[in-house]
Amino acid sequence: MRTPYLIALAAFLASAFLVAIYWPGLHGEFFFDDGPSILKAEGVRIENLSVESLRQVFLNGHASPSGRPVAQLSFALNYYFSGFDPFAFKATNLAIHLASGLLVLYLALHLLTAAMPQTRQRNILIASGGVVALWLLHPIQLLPVLHVVQRMTSLSAFFLLAALLLHVLGRKRGGRTGATQLVLAWGILWPLSFFSKETGALFPLFVLAWELILRRSACGRLDRFARGFVALASLAFIAGMAYAVSPSMQWLWAGYDIRPFSLVERVLTEGRVLWFYLGLILFPRLEALGLYHDDIVISTGLLSPWTTLPALAGLASLVWLAWRMRTRAPLVSFGLAWFLIGHTMESTVLPLEIAHEHRNYLPILGILLAAAWVLLRSLESTGPRKTIAVTLALAALAYFPFVTALRSQQFGEEGRRTQIEAQHHRKSAHAQFDAGSFFAELPESASPNSPIHSFARAHYELASELDPNFKLGWLGLIHLNCKAGKPVELAWINELSRRLRETPFAPADRNVLYNLKEMSIAGTICLARPDMQRLFSSAFSNPTISPSVLAILYSWYADYLMLRENDRVAAQEALAKSLQLAPTNASNRLKWAQLILLEGRRDEAAQLLKALQNIPLSSNEKKTAEKLLACLEGDSTQCGEI
Repeated sequence: MRTPYLIALAAFLASAFLVAIYWPGLHGEFFFDDGPSILKAEGVRIENLSVESLRQVFLNGHASPSGRPVAQLSFALNYYFSGFDPFAFKATNLAIHLASGLLVLYLALHLLTAAMPQTRQRNILIASGGVVALWLLHPIQLLPVLHVVQRMTSLSAFFLLAALLLHVLGRKRGGRTGATQLVLAWGILWPLSFFSKETGALFPLFVLAWELILRRSACGRLDRFARGFVALASLAFIAGMAYAVSPSMQWLWAGYDIRPFSLVERVLTEGRVLWFYLGLILFPRLEALGLYHDDIVISTGLLSPWTTLPALAGLASLVWLAWRMRTRAPLVSFGLAWFLIGHTMESTVLPLEIAHEHRNYLPILGILLAAAWVLLRSLESTGPRKTIAVTLALAALAYFPFVTALRSQQFGEEGRRTQIEAQHHRKSAHAQFDAGSFFAELPESASPNSPIHSFARAHYELASELDPNFKLGWLGLIHLNCKAGKPVELAWINELSRRLRETPFAPADRNVLYNLKEMSIAGTICLARPDMQRLFSSAFSNPTISPSVLAILYSWYADYLMLRENDRVAAQEALAKSLQLAPTNASNRLKWAQLILLEGRRDEAAQLLKALQNIPLSSNEKKTAEKLLACLEGDSTQCGEI
């Protein structure tokens, strides 16, 4: 009778402990992808909870082809209730992490009980508590909490865990109740997981592993449902592979055109990356953890570096071990399968960046479940084996939160975060750039003789040297000299121009052109028009830029020409090229209406603005269009938006 109360008390104390550890980090700022995905995302800025506002949220998600509308909606609700207060956003992330931990607890109880039914309930409770405690407190789980945009990861995991738990319960109970739970799992929770982040698509694979390993071990065979599910999953896999190599998916593989590595090189490198992740899970070292891991060397062959082949052989051994242990130790087999399945999307063939810690948010659970099997076996025994297992578990429960607390302190203040990242990852161009940007934003950086100016310059120069494709470092140097009233070195402009023209144009490289445009309009960068034209022209001629991105760049160049140079003719030429590439782009059509209205083509502008009334626009663009229409209809007070 006391067990539920003890569980509730333990859950409360664990939650309080987790909040205390994360409390310093909750006071940190937005950083990295938080800017484009949240702060500059038009769909997040909702002013009311009307149907139209919520529709804008769903239409303005650009994080991926799906738009990730569920995560986008959560960001919009945060903005509606608290504005862009980073504390509120991070606190929401922590609440999601805690809620996911509760699901992990219930799931672990069911999985451990099914895998080891003869084990004493007390030991199962201890092992399950250890799993959820380590899952919640592990330092590799920090970024999905304190890096706000990674709510996409944690929210997707929350719905996936809930769906899996309902599937497990539904399969155990059967009947009408079980069928209802299966419908909820597959019909509601799975879509919510997928539309938070595409990793939710892995849910059927997790279910398949549970059906083939744990449920089969408990029941002794595959029932009709399981056999049908395996057949359906096999057909889906064959269809998915066929679709992946079809012309319809070439847009996805074209992503390698903007990466400094090929598909083969990424697959080879990911073999080493998975062992790097396992090292961080089993023994998380503060200096090895980080926001950026662009300092990982790319594998160009099986022996370059030499660890590539052993890493791939080791992964093959893990697959073999999972197969061998499916009957003797099904929980270990399931845990290894869970870890590998969790990485099948982001750590295999897709043209993504090489490594990010948040990709382990779900996969780490598999390693913890395998460790729980070892702990349970030890708790059921006596002697040194039990002592060693309990000692290691207690050591992990002490060490992991300690490292997490240190990381939380680091992420609680921008100066600490950037400088520690740069110190721990000296060969990371992104970490060095962040460190330089922190110094460059300080008022003292405006003095060319100050140490702050020198520190910022040193970090920017190092970032530019470390990665031959990195472009932001050169922009940082240009801005730094402009701020200090010093002339911009021609070599910087030459090198930035060359990289914009010749090196792969990664998704983040758009920030270079956007910031160039914004800083020039604001008067915070001292480049003359010929230099700006040269930099934009270099980007226009880059063969790796897709037509859709090129359309955006021409639109930004038109903004610069109009708002900075006041050259309506040149701006119209640039915008025309953008519309030629993306004729249905509503934002550019609104800009075009403004330009032709300035030329006095009132009827044509009015016709275009009326057509835009039936096309989705952001809230600000919609207001601008309404004011322009009012101006055309004779309300002179509304003509200031032209």
